[in-house]
Amino acid sequence: MKRVVVFGGSFDPPHIGHQVLLRQVQQEVHADELWVLPVGQAVHRTLTEGVSAQQRLRWAQASFAAMDGVRVLDWEVTSPHPVASLESMRRVVDALDGGIPYWVLGMDAWRGLPSWVGYPDHQTRCHMLVVPRYGECMVDHVGWTHVVELSGAATAGCVSCVSQMPPAVSSTKIRQRVREGIDISQDVVPAILQEVLAAYR
Repeated sequence: MKRVVVFGGSFDPPHIGHQVLLRQVQQEVHADELWVLPVGQAVHRTLTEGVSAQQRLRWAQASFAAMDGVRVLDWEVTSPHPVASLESMRRVVDALDGGIPYWVLGMDAWRGLPSWVGYPDHQTRCHMLVVPRYGECMVDHVGWTHVVELSGAATAGCVSCVSQMPPAVSSTKIRQRVREGIDISQDVVPAILQEVLAAYR
C-alpha cells in the first residue's frame, strides 16, 4: 500500500518553509505521494480578508508545482461549507481504499487537537506527524501511541515528531513583512511574489 502524507493548511500565503518541510517528511517516511490540502472556509482560524480560497489554492499549486510526488487537492476549497479536518480525513481514507495516511500537524494544532470537531475519531483515521517548534515540548493526548521509527507504514492512532524543525519562516511573518515593506523575495516562489505583495499591502 502506498504511503501518503497529507499536509493541510491555510497557505495564507504558502512559503519556502512549506516546501522544505514536505521534502523532509517525504524522506523521513519514504512517502510515495504528498497531498497538499488548502483550507477553503476555515473552521478554527481567521483568514486574511480579501484573499480568496481560490487564490490561495492557485498559490499552493504554483508553489509546489516543481516538487515530485505532490498533489494539491481542491476538496476543501470547492466545498460550499467549512470542512472540518475529520471530514477530509474520512475522504482521504476512502480515496486510499481504507489505507491510513500520515497527517502533518503543527505543534500548536496538536496541542489543541482535543477541541477539534469530531474528536477523538481522528485516532482511527491517521498517523499524526507533529512539526516541532522552538521552545515547545510535545504533549500527550489520551489514546495516541508515540512512535519514533517511521520506516513502516502509517498506523492509525499513532503520533510521531518530525525530526527537524523547519525554517523559521511563517505565513504570519510574511504578511507582516509585506505590510512593513520588508523584502520577502526569498520566502515565496517567484511565480506568486507579485500577487502576494499586492494581497497583503
